[in-house]
Amino acid sequence: MARRVSQESIPFYHLYGETFLQWEPGSIHLESIVSRSRMLGWEIKPHRHHKLAQIICVFGHAWQVELDDARYDLSGNWLVMIPPGVVHGFHFEPDTQGFVLSVNSDFLAELAATGEDPSAYDALWAPQPVEFSDQRHIEQFRQLLLSLDDEIKRAESDSRSAVNHLLQLLFINIRRQQRLESIYSESSSRETRILVKFKALIEAHYQQHLSVKAYADLLFISVSTLARICQSVLNSSPKQIIRQRLMNESKRRLIYTRQSIDDIALTLGYKDVGYFCRQFKQQEGITAGEYRKRHAV
Repeated sequence: MARRVSQESIPFYHLYGETFLQWEPGSIHLESIVSRSRMLGWEIKPHRHHKLAQIICVFGHAWQVELDDARYDLSGNWLVMIPPGVVHGFHFEPDTQGFVLSVNSDFLAELAATGEDPSAYDALWAPQPVEFSDQRHIEQFRQLLLSLDDEIKRAESDSRSAVNHLLQLLFINIRRQQRLESIYSESSSRETRILVKFKALIEAHYQQHLSVKAYADLLFISVSTLARICQSVLNSSPKQIIRQRLMNESKRRLIYTRQSIDDIALTLGYKDVGYFCRQFKQQEGITAGEYRKRHAV
């Protein structure tokens, strides 16, 4: 548990240590942890912000976080949500890799009001750490931050719109992580946790055409256990689930790319194009060529 700090002694800053700057409504700021914390000895003392919501994102390092009266010792890939007014402080390892995103609360409210999914922004109004447990999600989130940083720095035409959309994607990703973490931490269902891991493994390996046994081995369970769980929860067999992922990708490529059917088959790991064509027709009821014609865009 974090030590208590007198509320009267806690300064209100616009950005940490920058009391002379005016934070204009509608503003957003993104910086690396290195650029902000190195000069401060990798420690940010407890403070709070009037109207800034912040997201602190750290990749692959250990760090300590104080949020009001709670203290967290984190290690790995985490982000921490900090609503306006919450007392927070950090201690980072030297050369910690990550970002600090600060968003004015008025700007955030405006985004929520005009966005397609206002509930995506609810994630920012509760102080909490959120863990990234899937490498693919980590990289996706990192790329969104880098794109956001580029738009903020360039400030070109339509940058405001681009920033808005990138923020919306960031918040959607955060909500996904919260839901995934909830599955792991709150669900007592071992089956649910296994299926989440099975889905992540399929995403990583579907083009390699791993056998059901190979997936079961990676999950440290038997083939029969994996089959039972898939059937009872998803009403499908592991083989059908794997095959459906391949079919979904092949349909996307048929619709949205100019790849030939032979190239699509090879891209998806099929050594025999004829086998791919037979599988597609068996699954969809029409040939790949017919599917492409019907869904031409």
